[in-house]
Amino acid sequence: MNTEFSYDRLPYPSKFFVQTFPGRLATQATLFGMEPAEAESCRVLELGCGNGSNLIAQAYLMPAARFVGVDLAKGHIDDAKTAAAELGLKNVEFHQMDVTEMSAADFGTFDYITAHGLFSWVPEPVRAKVLGLYRELLNDNGVGYISYAAYPGMHQREMVQRALRFHTAGIEDPRKKVGKAMSFLKFLADNTTDRGAYFAALKTELDRHRSHDEADVFHDDLSEINRAYYFREFAELLSANGLQFLAEAELYAMSPNSLPPAARTFVGDIDDTIEREQYMDLLRGRIFRQTLFCRSEVSLERDARPEIVDRFMISSSLRPQSELPNLSATGIERFVGANNAGIEIDRPLAKAALTYLGRIWGKAVPFGELVERSIEMLGKEPEDIERETEILRMILLQIALASNSVELHVHQPDGYTDLDTKPKVNRLARWQLRSANNVATTLGMDMRIEDAVSKRLLELLDGTRSRNAAFDEIGKFFRSSHESDGKKEILAGLPQWLDESLANLARIGIFESST
Repeated sequence: MNTEFSYDRLPYPSKFFVQTFPGRLATQATLFGMEPAEAESCRVLELGCGNGSNLIAQAYLMPAARFVGVDLAKGHIDDAKTAAAELGLKNVEFHQMDVTEMSAADFGTFDYITAHGLFSWVPEPVRAKVLGLYRELLNDNGVGYISYAAYPGMHQREMVQRALRFHTAGIEDPRKKVGKAMSFLKFLADNTTDRGAYFAALKTELDRHRSHDEADVFHDDLSEINRAYYFREFAELLSANGLQFLAEAELYAMSPNSLPPAARTFVGDIDDTIEREQYMDLLRGRIFRQTLFCRSEVSLERDARPEIVDRFMISSSLRPQSELPNLSATGIERFVGANNAGIEIDRPLAKAALTYLGRIWGKAVPFGELVERSIEMLGKEPEDIERETEILRMILLQIALASNSVELHVHQPDGYTDLDTKPKVNRLARWQLRSANNVATTLGMDMRIEDAVSKRLLELLDGTRSRNAAFDEIGKFFRSSHESDGKKEILAGLPQWLDESLANLARIGIFESST
């Protein structure tokens, strides 16, 4: 049997997870009554850091903070050190070691500790050590993050995973193992006589894996260790280690708004936080959790009050559906965001605020400044400004708790949002482009590259080409790489597409100064 560490045999691809960034963790902590360390100057540890992509993105965007990554795979750590050196990062360090050998004596303590994709996929003694490390290494007001497979959703997935592991038992080569597993999964879906739950599970997993990298399938689905937890079980593990549940990494994941009315009423009557979260998992069939926690002795404020909004910067992708929204009157205006999700507002100050946020998206603005800009848009201060401001607080908090259409921030990196004569994609994103379909913007956002033309455009925008030069090159690329059907019409619309793309890329901070 091959005893080489599996992650050295098939390394994970480059990935970063904005939900683990310290600014995100600090936001959740602040919302629920904590006083966490300032994100821009904090100390961060990542357990199971892989090839360092996640910490490298954070270290690049937050030069005054300090980052430490630990991973058992030598190949991962070698790649991480090489990348950090290439990008000139002096605020991140990587160590190849077993987490069971770590202690505060060697590393000190941290404001934020994360472990993404580690906990469910390591042996039980390692899981116990990981939780002990959080208690030992986390500062008094520190925030921990662990992602893990969750029940009840994993019951269905496990049924398919066990079939794939059975079929590929004895195959040592990772890529051959994945290939055989995926072909067998399709064979099962095409030939099973069951047309109920088993067939649905096979089709769901087959569709899920269409966009997955070989390493994802090998390490996550074909691993002999893949331990899922009911949320209540995980909360009990936290408690046994002197820790307590804080929140989910994605705030809206805690909202019951997506549930049917009867289910919302049911969970709304549950006072206990752990019990309520567990029942929502049961109602949703949850498969994966990204849980934040802190020390048990920390006092939390579970019911966020509207005035807490004053402590945050606000961002929103919502925009008025009407081209000429009536902001000053009390009539209803509809605002829409991603996937056409919308909200209707009738308060003038709130309408002006969402309109302003939509114009400056993806920048975040302090709440006090947002109120000032909104009054300027209205042309005069509302008669009862205190009442209107309180309503604005309530509206923003309600949307932020229920969706990602409004986001709260305690920190946002200093992003560059100008569009220079010769646009230059930021250095971190150019490095990420080599091996990933997601790149980081200078505002700390995650941008997914959906097609080859968009990727080629980003590659061309290296600070050496004007808009016209980029247009010529992208036109050549399009002509040489696409089917002829509809090409003439698409080429005719290419100038408008390019101008819109450049404007959107600038506003989300994908560029850096070319001077």
